[in-house]
Amino acid sequence: MNNTGPNDRAQRWVLERWPAIRARGFARFLLIKGLLVWGGIMFLVMGALTTYRLGTDNPRLPLVIGLAALLCAIGGLVWASLTWWINERIFRSLTSDQTP
Repeated sequence: MNNTGPNDRAQRWVLERWPAIRARGFARFLLIKGLLVWGGIMFLVMGALTTYRLGTDNPRLPLVIGLAALLCAIGGLVWASLTWWINERIFRSLTSDQTP
């Protein structure tokens, strides 16, 4: 049986995968993971749910969809920034423990 807990897996992921992500840079991470992936998926979900709820003939639909796009983009950028910051802290603490 594998005795590694969630913290061990997360630490191993940061040590193995984070250096490659980090090497590509913060701006790429922000745009790809934050804006396109997180913000894009959230926008698609929010847009579909809003369209379903209001209907396609509602005159407020374009305004609500535009607002959803803006909020999802901001949310994606904030999420990516926080994720970068947290992973950096974990990576630095793990690598500073390994240096003699």
